[in-house]
Amino acid sequence: MMPGRQAKSMVAVVFASFLLLAQTGTVAARSPQGKPFGLGLSLGEPLGLSAKWWIDQKSAIDMAFGYGYFPHSGPALFADYVYHVFTIVRPRRVPFYLELYMGAGAKLGFWYYRWYRDKDHWETRHGFGFGIRFPVGLSMNFTKAPFDVFLELVPAMSFITPDPVFFDFDGAIGGRFYF
Repeated sequence: MMPGRQAKSMVAVVFASFLLLAQTGTVAARSPQGKPFGLGLSLGEPLGLSAKWWIDQKSAIDMAFGYGYFPHSGPALFADYVYHVFTIVRPRRVPFYLELYMGAGAKLGFWYYRWYRDKDHWETRHGFGFGIRFPVGLSMNFTKAPFDVFLELVPAMSFITPDPVFFDFDGAIGGRFYF
């Protein structure tokens, strides 16, 4: 399969998952304005779309699809189960919840690139990587507006072809609109 086809297939699967999740589930009290599904942007690892589906008042599924940088550049897909373990700020005098969350999840990445080596010799490298992630972050869930803002750091361990195990840190800042 060509790299372009892989990326298009991944986009189709992610979009179908977002639509399915948007139609299911119960409304969670801690999600912005009680709406269970949010879609927005993630800046960092990956750079792209971010989605969150609240399962209940403390649990959610975070997903992201976009351009990943490490360990190699290319399309990346992440999915994490997160649990909001501690409320730092409650909406008494401010219009939001600020919560600490932790979780576990998986990531998947693909890449294909070529570079010129010497004397008309091109090198090609392609592969995929699967990894596990352990996100820790802050989520600011607004009570009077249908959006949230997040910041997360994620220790990760990837199993990559053709390389062996690779340890890294992912991180992102972003926001989502809920509907």
